[in-house]
Amino acid sequence: MAKLFQLLRSLPDLIHWYLTEFIFPAYMRHQQIKLSASGQEVGGDMLFQRRIGFSGTPSDLLPVELGSCEYERGSDGKIVHTLTSPNVVSYTVLERAWTI
Repeated sequence: MAKLFQLLRSLPDLIHWYLTEFIFPAYMRHQQIKLSASGQEVGGDMLFQRRIGFSGTPSDLLPVELGSCEYERGSDGKIVHTLTSPNVVSYTVLERAWTI
């Protein structure tokens, strides 16, 4: 088995074939095609003529058909408060010569 491994390990096409034909179908939820859509497509009129709600991070990137985002009063302040709270974040003063 070790000799076979040494012969085949440097053949990426063979490795890809083995993984896609045997390993992935046996051990992963593998699908032949993938359906995907953006928030614009899911929330817009393209797929559904009627929607009762749209969940996600508030932003002005909502589908045009839904209109502009209406932020909850005070939500920006709550976010800033949380991101600056010592219970959530901490900081360390670095030396002037600090580098990555």
